[in-house]
Amino acid sequence: MADLTPKRRLGVRLRELRHGWSGLPVTQKQLSDAFELSGPLVSSWENGTAIPPEERLNAYARFFATRRSMAQQPPALIPAEDLTAEEERVRGELVDELVRLREEALEGPTPRPRETGALGGRFWYFSDGQPITILCSPLSQQQLGYSPAAGKTGHLPPVVQYATNSSHPNAVRNLGNGDIDGLLELVGHIRAENPTADVRWLTYDRVTSADQLTGHLVVLGQGDAVLSPLPTGDTRMVRALQDELDFPIFSRWPPEGDDEFDGEFVVTLDIDGQPTDDPEKIVKEKSEVYRPRFLRDEAAENRPRLLVRGVPQLTADVAYIVRARNPFNPGAKLTMFAGIFSRGTYGAVRAFTDATFRARNEQWLSNTLDPEDFWVLFQVDVVIDNTITPDLSRASRRLRMSS
Repeated sequence: MADLTPKRRLGVRLRELRHGWSGLPVTQKQLSDAFELSGPLVSSWENGTAIPPEERLNAYARFFATRRSMAQQPPALIPAEDLTAEEERVRGELVDELVRLREEALEGPTPRPRETGALGGRFWYFSDGQPITILCSPLSQQQLGYSPAAGKTGHLPPVVQYATNSSHPNAVRNLGNGDIDGLLELVGHIRAENPTADVRWLTYDRVTSADQLTGHLVVLGQGDAVLSPLPTGDTRMVRALQDELDFPIFSRWPPEGDDEFDGEFVVTLDIDGQPTDDPEKIVKEKSEVYRPRFLRDEAAENRPRLLVRGVPQLTADVAYIVRARNPFNPGAKLTMFAGIFSRGTYGAVRAFTDATFRARNEQWLSNTLDPEDFWVLFQVDVVIDNTITPDLSRASRRLRMSS
């Protein structure tokens, strides 16, 4: 394919997949039906007259990662969380290859020069001197083992008293902070990039005034604790902040699932399959669901999750990063990091603090999206209880992103 144009190279590779995939040919009709697209659109990608968006290449990779895609009638995409470890490996390699070909076929935007902080980074440098506030998720009553009745009589385990009773001599301000790992990672980095900045942090339940949210604002976690019983505090200000956001992703816990481990992110789409948060344009049937991956017993029927010490073992969380204007102050920035689990939130934070990956991720962001107004949904790998910093430049880690 060396003598082909970049557009043609991508088209030829897509056609090769369809015609020569493990000796099992796939028709354009079968592929378009599996992707819920028109046949002519698939044809235009293969002949090089159009370039598929990245999410469609993700679908290609998921389809051709397993022969099980064709075992159904009609052929269909296998849910990402149902892929075996080997199928996931194939999917990752294939999507990286296809997106690389796509990037070669496109002329990327010229990165705009931006000021840098004391460490040389751009993402966490705020040149205007406004205060920076980090909001974290408080642990709920259930997570803390808190009982209101026991709290009134003082009959709580010491660690719960330290977390919930600010009057206790041994009170620990951040003991009930559900995002403490991400917070510790973030505070030091932001202060290093902005040596003179006023950096503060608190949990959602301790927000008492809109004035606390009008500087540069960083939100850790999904804020699901805002909707859950808390030991103390008023969450109305944070609810108001959430209501002001324009964002096509929400989290949910299906009622038939486990209320701790079966969370998922939903991306709402319009009739053309483009992300939207406009209620009048959302087509519920087209919504995309992204779930974390767990270690499974591949030899057992239905591949149940393997339990260690009574809990399933996470192998990959799903997380997002958002950068936008602060709804309470358009002159300041809002940055959000959230995973289904704390692992995902921590990994998302490290995407722009980790010494190995932050510069690479900043470069990818500058080349691909508007660094001041974007969102990206991606996978955070967990290996032997260690959260791996996501490399956003790898297409196989990305799931969806803003245009």
